[in-house]
Amino acid sequence: MARILVIEDSSVAQAQLADILSGSYALDFSDDGAQGIAIALENHPDLILLDVHLPALNGYEVCKKLKHIETTKDIPVIFITAMDAEREKVKGFEAGAVDYIVKPFYPQELLARIRSHLAAQSLARQSMELEKLKLFKEMAIALSHEINNPLTSIYGSLYMLEKDNNSHHEHVSSALQQIRQEMGKIRDIVAKLARTTRISQTEYLCNEKMIDLHKL
Repeated sequence: MARILVIEDSSVAQAQLADILSGSYALDFSDDGAQGIAIALENHPDLILLDVHLPALNGYEVCKKLKHIETTKDIPVIFITAMDAEREKVKGFEAGAVDYIVKPFYPQELLARIRSHLAAQSLARQSMELEKLKLFKEMAIALSHEINNPLTSIYGSLYMLEKDNNSHHEHVSSALQQIRQEMGKIRDIVAKLARTTRISQTEYLCNEKMIDLHKL
């Protein structure tokens, strides 16, 4: 279920939105701009409904701040307001909003607009993931070619060493066998990279992420 954050200081408007949306979406509410930003950072909503007139920090300022934060910049924001002036709508779009809904709410129109923007957001994410996967596969195939060439040479040299050793030196045979096993692991990883159909990430160090080769 998609999650929507409602930043609205009117308890009446909050109740109306809850009545319209609660059956279809998970909802978070805030009556303050700064608190709304904090909730967005914590809960990562799929869409934000944002009132223009809020205490302390108005809706335009809240939207601008959200669009300057890496983890919230791509969340679609729909302004909700009682004002229908063209100038106000332009300010909303300039702040980064994707739509502008005038109170009072018409339930079917509100739901249709939300569905439309959530669908567009989902398509944008899918497109981005496909592009990342395409780039990753191109890089993986190039790496596979570059790594397999020296691996083939090493396997050839290893074969000659094993043949020359002829099991006369047990510790040498053991070392050569271990080298062959570890090279086999490298070849398996390269093969996985080349045929991957999805990218899975895991935490590394200092909040950095790396590709989880075990989940390819």
